[in-house]
Amino acid sequence: MRIINRIFKPWVQGMLAILLGLLILFVMARSPGLHRMLVDSVNKALRFPEKPVLELRNLVKFSSNWLLERASYQERITKLETKNFEMSKALQRAAIPVTAPAAGYVRALVTLRYPEEWWNELRIDKGKNSGIVKGTAVLSDGYLIGRVVDVASDYAWVELITSSSSLVAATVDETRELCILNGDNKGNLKLLYAQQDSEFKRGMKVSTSLMNEQIPPGVPIGSVIDESDSKDNYKQIRISAGAHLTQLYSVDVFVAKASEK
Repeated sequence: MRIINRIFKPWVQGMLAILLGLLILFVMARSPGLHRMLVDSVNKALRFPEKPVLELRNLVKFSSNWLLERASYQERITKLETKNFEMSKALQRAAIPVTAPAAGYVRALVTLRYPEEWWNELRIDKGKNSGIVKGTAVLSDGYLIGRVVDVASDYAWVELITSSSSLVAATVDETRELCILNGDNKGNLKLLYAQQDSEFKRGMKVSTSLMNEQIPPGVPIGSVIDESDSKDNYKQIRISAGAHLTQLYSVDVFVAKASEK
C-alpha cells in the first residue's frame, strides 16, 4: 500500500496542479480585470525581495565603472603632468628670447594644470622661499591671469581669473567705470555691476582697480567685447583676456610688498 501511495501521490499532486493552473487561466481569460489584479499582486510581492537585489547590482556596477574611470583619468593626468613638465624644461633650454620679469615680480614656471580644472587653477614652481605670499597678483605677458591662493615653501597654487569663484576689482579705462571681474569656469570673462546708463564700446581697455596691497591698480586685464543682457538693473560686459590663457608656460608673480616687508 505504501509503495502504491509513493507512486501515485506525485501523479495526483501533478494533476491537481495542472487542473488548478487551467482553472486560473480560464478565470483570467473570462475576467481581464482579475488577470491584471493578480499580475499586480505578484509584482508587488516580488518587489520586496527583487528591489534590494537590483539596487545592490546597480551599486556594484556603478562602483566598478567609477573605479575603472578613475584609474583611466589618473593615468591620463600623470601623462599630462609628465608632458607638461618636459615642455616647460624644453622651453627653458630653447634658444628663444624670454623677457625678464618687471621690477617687483618673480618669474615662475607652470608645473601642473589639471584638465578638469583647466580654467580654475594651476601650480607654479615658486613659493615662500621666493617671497611669494597668498593673494598676490599673477601675470602673463603683462596681463593679469589670476592670484595666488595657496603657498608652500617651493610651490604655489594660482586661481585663474576665469574661475567662477574669482572676483577682482576692475576698471574700464576709458569710462573709469568700477566693476567686478568674474569668470564662468569655461574660459569666459565678464564685468559685473556696470551701470545701466554707461556706454561700452568694443576694444575699451580693462585693468585692475585699487583692491589690496597684493594686487596693484592699473594692471591690464583685457578689453571689452560687447554688452550682454542686463541683470538686477546692472549691465554685464563680456571681456576678452589680454593673456593667452590656453598657453601658460611661465608667469610673473607680484612680490614687491613682500620684499619690502
